[in-house]
Amino acid sequence: MGEIPGKWKGSCHKSGVVCNRKLIGAKYFNKGYKSVVGITPNGTTRDTDGHGTHTLSTAGGNFVPNASLFGFANGTAKGGSPAARVASYKVCWPLGCTDSDILAAFDEAIHDGVDVLSVSLGGFSFDYFSNSIALASFHAMLNGIAVVCSAGNYGPFNGLVENSAPWVTTVAASSLDRDLTNIVTLSNKKHILGKSRTVWELPSKKLYPLINSFDAKADNVSIHKARLCHRGALNPLKVKGKIVICLRGSIDRCIGC
Repeated sequence: MGEIPGKWKGSCHKSGVVCNRKLIGAKYFNKGYKSVVGITPNGTTRDTDGHGTHTLSTAGGNFVPNASLFGFANGTAKGGSPAARVASYKVCWPLGCTDSDILAAFDEAIHDGVDVLSVSLGGFSFDYFSNSIALASFHAMLNGIAVVCSAGNYGPFNGLVENSAPWVTTVAASSLDRDLTNIVTLSNKKHILGKSRTVWELPSKKLYPLINSFDAKADNVSIHKARLCHRGALNPLKVKGKIVICLRGSIDRCIGC
């Protein structure tokens, strides 16, 4: 990419992330979190759970050839605006995100000279005067900045869309017609079609016993964690050589996958 535009005033905090001509800003905000929670989180701009990385890449990730999911859907991946410069403003920590940190990040982004703000967080506060994202987005809009916010992880029922202020563009997920499927064949010859990311096949003529995850619970582990197949929640001796049935997590994925 070419030189960074001269209007850009941002920078990277010296805390684990190095800027370049694509990533031109990275800052974190935790003073509000410290005042509310009483502890100071590890001060770093680096993403520790993957959420910020994938949302920023979805918005402005560059072209990545030969991308796939364990060999599935091989092709070129890219974000919505692959030629865009990107900057990260980290406001969320292990126990959540505070209004003051969110407001501070918006102020900093406005000062730095961003053109678009992509905000992948939210809540169910419909009173704009008590909603930090709505308030901050309004000020960004007054400064000529387009604000795009996530609609949340709930639905498709009424009243569950987050970030619905009229001065923001609210983006929701949609369904698609591409499934990564696999078939489980039971001993009674019944076939069950399911979604799977596994590319390795079991021997087609061999049957494996089924076991419910809670029946394989490890000692001193709650039934809840065992049902979801949390890491370390199952007794390895009880599940060895078996197909384990787990419940999915609180959002549309299996926590233990």
